[in-house]
Amino acid sequence: MKDIEILVNPAITKDQLWDFYVRNDICEVGFGKEMAVKPLYHSNLIIGAFKGEKLVGIARALFDGLSGVIMEFCLELEMQGDNLKYNNGSLIEKDTFKIGKRMGDILVNELKKMGATFISLYIAQDCEEDLYHSLGFIENTGHLVFYLDERPYV
Repeated sequence: MKDIEILVNPAITKDQLWDFYVRNDICEVGFGKEMAVKPLYHSNLIIGAFKGEKLVGIARALFDGLSGVIMEFCLELEMQGDNLKYNNGSLIEKDTFKIGKRMGDILVNELKKMGATFISLYIAQDCEEDLYHSLGFIENTGHLVFYLDERPYV
């Protein structure tokens, strides 16, 4: 898939993001369009993958001057390959065409350029490990995850 262009902090329209979410059964659709597109305006770093004008992948991160947190990393289902278990674009189950790897390398390099010395993220266990291992991430053993979750789609 050489016709995929990957851009740093591209101008993504609300419609492009919303259409991507709907097409790929991404849970943010449960918020409705106006709420789901808010991260476009509050993320420190966005990596967008495009096939022409069509958004086919997005990765977003927050950065506080030292640490980066990857908040979203989604890839078009048809770009992942066949026989997906979950069929949800918010999970990168397979990276058949290495688009996720290309996006991830750019995301990590941009965060490092910004000064990030620690980058973290949450992944779905037994699903996304291959992609993140290919980017150099390792499991943060010995740490527990605590959270409050009031999302309407959970």
